[in-house]
Amino acid sequence: MAYLNAYNIALKGLAIGKHDFDYQVGKQFFEYFDGEIAGDGRVEVKLELEKRSALIVLWFHVKGTVNIQCDRCLDLFDQPIESQNKVFVKYGEEKFEDGDDVIWIAPDETHINVAKLIYDFIILSIPIKHVHPDDARGESLCNPEMLERLNFLSVKQESEEESPETDSRWDELKKLLGNK
Repeated sequence: MAYLNAYNIALKGLAIGKHDFDYQVGKQFFEYFDGEIAGDGRVEVKLELEKRSALIVLWFHVKGTVNIQCDRCLDLFDQPIESQNKVFVKYGEEKFEDGDDVIWIAPDETHINVAKLIYDFIILSIPIKHVHPDDARGESLCNPEMLERLNFLSVKQESEEESPETDSRWDELKKLLGNK
């Protein structure tokens, strides 16, 4: 838990106005959060905090690379990421459901820890499909041995000549669609 103290922002004594914070996220950060999706990375986070009288606005600018596993060949690769996110921090005794971009804290709270927010924004900026990018020639950078093995084990689809004869009851409907 002491590691995450670096991500604490003291709210008491913070003047009204804009304040900038910079964070460098690496392997130890990802390991703290289990590193389930990304086990390592080099990410720079620029946090712009604007303190107002009734609320605080946090702008997160995330840019870097995370080391993730390819869905196709299972090798690790560095995925570039970049995102910008805004979070509102409101003061109140009770917590209300205002959406995903609002955090409620008690008026007597002395600090806010932004580590979990940073981790969430990094993970959310990773594309859903995790595959190696193509090189300059348009060829996949995936492990060639694994791609060969996948091609060998993939199910071959029957060509139209080999497929059984189609049901004639559908022919009139296919004409309506312009398929035949």
